Amino acid sequence: MGVEISFCELRTKMVINVVDGKALGRIADIVFSRENSKVVGVIVPGDKNFHLWGRKNELFIPYDRIMRIGLDAVLVEMRPMSSYNSSYNVEIATKDNCLMPPRNRC
Repeated sequence: MGVEISFCELRTKMVINVVDGKALGRIADIVFSRENSKVVGVIVPGDKNFHLWGRKNELFIPYDRIMRIGLDAVLVEMRPMSSYNSSYNVEIATKDNCLMPPRNRC
């Protein structure tokens, strides 16, 4: 069995935060670096009940926060921003500050 996984298969898995056990949703998009074509992170849809000027917030999960990709779930370690040191930045990605324009997203 290989270690490769397609985006279609990846987006069917639930993303779970190992810090608090909370299900964050399913992966909606993958973000790549334009400079070196490497995966920078993934985007999970935000809370469906919270809208900012009619748009949903999305949670950006850096690639190094992905702990394990299993058969049924993707385990990530996302701690509150106050527990990270100042050199590590966790942000909420919206369609406006995503690395690629919204019209180019699937």
